[in-house]
Amino acid sequence: MPDLKRKGNQAFYNLNSRLSIIGLDAQFDGLSNIDRVEAALYKGGLHLRERQDKDTRLEQSEYVSLCLSSADRVLTANKLARKLVAVIHIKDAGGVLHTDGLDYFSVTRVADLGAALKLAEQLITEFNIAVLLVAAKSDSARDAIQDKASISFADDFNGYGNNNGVVSLLLSSREFAAAQGCYTYSYLHAAASSDNCGQPSKVIKQALQSAGVTAEMINSVEVSALAESQLSELESAALFAGYADVPALNTAISCCKSVLGENGSLSQLLGLLNCVFVLQQRYRAAIKDWTSPASEQVQAWSESAFYFLNHAAADFPKADGASRYATFSCLSADHYTHIVLQENNDQLVHSNGFNASSDLTLFVLADNDQAGLLQKLHCLSADLHTSSFKSLAKQCFQLFSQQKNKQFKIVLLAETCELLNKEIKLAISGIDNAFAGQTDWKTPKGSYFTARPMAAKNNVAFLYPGIGATYVGLGQDLFHLFPEIYPDVLAMADNIGASLKNELMHPRSVTSLSYKALQELDLNLRKDLANIAECGVGFACVFSKIFTQVFNINADFSAGYSMGEVSMFAALGCWKNPGLMSERLANSTTFRQRLSGELTALREQWNLPDGNDSCQPIWETYTIKGKASDVTQAIEQGERVYITIINTPDSLTIGGYPQDCLRVIKRLGVTAIALNMPNAIHSEPAYTEYQNMIALYSMDVSERIHTKIYSSSCYLPVPQHKHAIAVSIAKCLCEPVDFPRLINTLAAQGAAVFIEMGAGRSLCSWTDKILKSSVFTENDLQPDFLTVPVNSKGADPQLTFARAVAKLVSFGVDINLKSFFDGTIIQPVQAVK
Repeated sequence: MPDLKRKGNQAFYNLNSRLSIIGLDAQFDGLSNIDRVEAALYKGGLHLRERQDKDTRLEQSEYVSLCLSSADRVLTANKLARKLVAVIHIKDAGGVLHTDGLDYFSVTRVADLGAALKLAEQLITEFNIAVLLVAAKSDSARDAIQDKASISFADDFNGYGNNNGVVSLLLSSREFAAAQGCYTYSYLHAAASSDNCGQPSKVIKQALQSAGVTAEMINSVEVSALAESQLSELESAALFAGYADVPALNTAISCCKSVLGENGSLSQLLGLLNCVFVLQQRYRAAIKDWTSPASEQVQAWSESAFYFLNHAAADFPKADGASRYATFSCLSADHYTHIVLQENNDQLVHSNGFNASSDLTLFVLADNDQAGLLQKLHCLSADLHTSSFKSLAKQCFQLFSQQKNKQFKIVLLAETCELLNKEIKLAISGIDNAFAGQTDWKTPKGSYFTARPMAAKNNVAFLYPGIGATYVGLGQDLFHLFPEIYPDVLAMADNIGASLKNELMHPRSVTSLSYKALQELDLNLRKDLANIAECGVGFACVFSKIFTQVFNINADFSAGYSMGEVSMFAALGCWKNPGLMSERLANSTTFRQRLSGELTALREQWNLPDGNDSCQPIWETYTIKGKASDVTQAIEQGERVYITIINTPDSLTIGGYPQDCLRVIKRLGVTAIALNMPNAIHSEPAYTEYQNMIALYSMDVSERIHTKIYSSSCYLPVPQHKHAIAVSIAKCLCEPVDFPRLINTLAAQGAAVFIEMGAGRSLCSWTDKILKSSVFTENDLQPDFLTVPVNSKGADPQLTFARAVAKLVSFGVDINLKSFFDGTIIQPVQAVK
């Protein structure tokens, strides 16, 4: 039973039982299912109800059916009879929810979430049943407008909007969940509450103490951030006191109201659901339009444990494998509750519907000739008036799955029926032109068709970019788009968050970071060769697992650009334990001091003073236009200048002593761009570290893989042997890279589809240019080929992958598209043994 304590005129209680959250449901204006609600909260953008069609709105007359339909969805998903479930209806005014003729264990109304949890624990403990918490709002008058996805703690806050909707959460004991085979989304670990708002910081400390956790163990806090300034200030002060003595930038702040506004008791239950999302989907939530705290509180926030993100970031287990925790600071005008939730740390795939329920939708059509394709486009246009948008896409996919052997394929991308109709009209004329010119057709959105699909198989090459492509923000959304890869990525290293440089990639701050600040962070990242190399290796593995595990595309060939060669061997599984490479790079004097950082290898060879004695830069890398032969002739004897990489036949990079490089550049009469990368790889001085590199990259190899791995050390396949790989990498990093020679070698061996496995699209751009100027056929005709970037700085990752998939499908690459059409956060009930 709940523990009640009287302290003056204030009643405290603790939630003592560790309850399982075994059922979820939510709907809002324009968000027709829980996966769309979860996606909206994850993205963090303001959900504007006025943009929604009338038929997606939830009106006053639907209030009772909203609650009961939500309850039915939860019970159906969990295969539970109503008699095993008590319903607690959270509403601050009004009567009990009418459930005439429905055989629920009981139905009760309470005024707030704290009271609901107290009653839920009592019912679960006493009767061994499940308890459904449900809250809804369905007002015909909804006049409040919100102009930013921000909260009342912000300096520029000017009010919340509101939305109609419903949220349900199903709670039970752990024993009940196990007996019924129900999946646990997270654990309601502990809670403390008071029946008024006096001394909320004591309630926070009481909740943490009851849960047996410290404030430092909390990953994120969902806040109420009420619009009334007095209550908003009360909550922030309570958080500062309750989470005192915690390291700065330790705990993320989230708030569902930034997305869906203030909706009374519905927002309370939604706040709890948002905590479940954050834990179960393994991310730290964002407040998209957050700028800075109110001016009078900037110092207090800066000295606190908290930070704000403008975009959600993946979260990983701590190095010791401990579970993640989130808390909910639930404040109203007359009560305060602090709730502690713990993740279900099962390390398994936690699926979602982020891709499948997204507005962005793929329509895939196939046929053997032009007439057949055009007919299907006309039929699709006609069907828009008779079928729902998402169901029509799924019908197209199901038909396509049965017709994969059709010669020609077109993929259309759109977010609405209206936009799809525009893409169809463009496609009808575009296909005619493509067939006439035997060329490709695409739209700005990313719809794609080629009239020259590839008949040959076994022609896919993975290209791994160098460290210079890495940037702050890399990896955004990847684990939410493709949760299937999480367990395998987790197994790559003992501390995968550190290996992926999670805090560097997603910097934490109390104020939003300006463009200039982000540029500075990018620059600092590029200067640290060990960090950027470790990060590059990690994300090469992530991108590769998306293609091999999710899309079921394996590389027939592969090649790495510069340190991308290290990424390649790790990502393709050539080493038994690729995670060891992260640790080795992190502790490597070669890449932290000798060839980067202080550049001690260069100082010794060039007889220069120690780095501490001079702030003068001794190395810079420049990209210039020109041919390698011309640049070689322009470098005079004694000048410390080296051609490091040839990108295309007329573009390359040089590196060396800055003054010497600038003299050569002036001599050539070309424009140069400094890359701000002070590392001396791909140059003669790097050979001083050759033996150390061989030792660094000597690791036990795994079973032989089928991919033919080409290296710029020899422009031949590298045997999958420990010493051969180490020598290949060391030689690659000491000698110039001739990227055109590498690409031409792959093409000559049959590679035709080149997929860039990492940050940016530079390798694709260079490959396009290289192959368009190359010949491999007897008739001197340019071969057909396809380049596919899968990442672009500043672009929406979901759209980038959709565009990549459209190209691959149309060119005839066999790809698994299931993740774009199937998936939900709702987990099935398991059979009980």
